[in-house]
Amino acid sequence: MDTLDGKNIVITGGTGGLGFAIAERLMTSGANVVLADLPGADGAGALAALPQDKGRAIFVAMDVSDADDVERAAAEAEERLGPIDGVVANAGIAPPTDAFDYDAQSWRRTMGVNVDGVFFTAQSFAKRMKAAGRPGSIVMISSIAGFRVVKPERHAAYGTSKAAVAHLASLLGVEWAPHGIRVNALAPGYTATQILKKAQENDPEMMANWLSQVPIARLLEPAEIANGVAFLLSDLASGVTATTLSVDGGYRPA
Repeated sequence: MDTLDGKNIVITGGTGGLGFAIAERLMTSGANVVLADLPGADGAGALAALPQDKGRAIFVAMDVSDADDVERAAAEAEERLGPIDGVVANAGIAPPTDAFDYDAQSWRRTMGVNVDGVFFTAQSFAKRMKAAGRPGSIVMISSIAGFRVVKPERHAAYGTSKAAVAHLASLLGVEWAPHGIRVNALAPGYTATQILKKAQENDPEMMANWLSQVPIARLLEPAEIANGVAFLLSDLASGVTATTLSVDGGYRPA
């Protein structure tokens, strides 16, 4: 029951960072994956770096903030890979900005990717699941920033968007339950992606401050986040919907 053998799963923002780690993990459980990312992403490079003996992987260009493009990409994914069983709505942006300095374009861009994009993605694939009478699982990537005030970062738009994602998962998880479609969110803590590794090099004091708020006293590994996603997608979580799983090392802000 903990395998994903033969399941077709879409991962937005799938060519790098956390999205790529999730793709690797899902393929080790037997899934076929669609790496969905912006047209300029290195799809070929990401596909080449995935396990070559664990299932099938394809790249599909998709701008999650554009509902029409999501519909096009969803149709392409199903045409090339077959009916989609699971979706990981991972694509997101986090431009750091002092709240006094946000302009309308920057604020709306963050919301457009992090909230609209998650909804458009979930809606498009869930409609296909419903039409086919197929059960499915959708995992939305939220964040510790959606539940607590992280500091010293200045991410008002990001934190607001990730709070919305967690609540959206609850709303859709309840609404779509009669159709056999589970919807959950996963809220990662500070994770050892390239961005945070660079932050550690550039500002060791800030990193020490972050880690002082994490009881396990280290950054999480992308694979640990991916394990949580794999669980929520799998039949082991068959009774889990409309909730948020925190994978944050016990994060408690000072």
